[in-house]
Amino acid sequence: MAIESYVDDILQSPESTFRKIISRVIIRRDKDAKIELVRQYTEVDETLFEAIKSILNDLKIEEGRISRFLYRYFKIEIFKNKKREQLILLGSQLKTQYSKLKKEKRRVDMHIDNLLDSLENLRRLKEAFVNKIDTLKLRQERNKSHAYIRKISHRIEELNRYKSALEQKQEKLFETEKLYRNLYYQIPRYYELREEHYLNLLAYKGESK
Repeated sequence: MAIESYVDDILQSPESTFRKIISRVIIRRDKDAKIELVRQYTEVDETLFEAIKSILNDLKIEEGRISRFLYRYFKIEIFKNKKREQLILLGSQLKTQYSKLKKEKRRVDMHIDNLLDSLENLRRLKEAFVNKIDTLKLRQERNKSHAYIRKISHRIEELNRYKSALEQKQEKLFETEKLYRNLYYQIPRYYELREEHYLNLLAYKGESK
């Protein structure tokens, strides 16, 4: 059944019913967006980046192409290099931050999708009132309908502001993610790196033996 068929029922009900409908359509998504916008988010750890880049450059200078090839694809070390151990530790920090960054980005994407869903429903509701208004005979109903349209428009503007702000945050996270991804894939055998909490767990188990 079209939304327009419910407009008469909404107009004949108390304004509290209209407010409940708006509340159900938005489902706290405005409040969730507010919380997300004040949350701190991952930025480039310049110190960590420079340390990893420095070790990668040193390994290129200290080891030949064959040595790097054997380690990258077969994990064969012609000679032990302490900088590889440092790189594994720093790489674990990078992976931890990179994973956190991706989670943040997915969370922001979810909030934007939720806002888009609410915005679409609000626009449909507004359109239903606009289409119905010419058929209303009572001035009181027309005035009430105009008032509801203004209220819906206000909420649409409000959600659009949150959406725009979240999209700016999304863009920043996207740019930061590219930098992390580029450096992460430069680390030899990056796919074997473990996150910090995993390494800490292993260290704790080692100490408890």
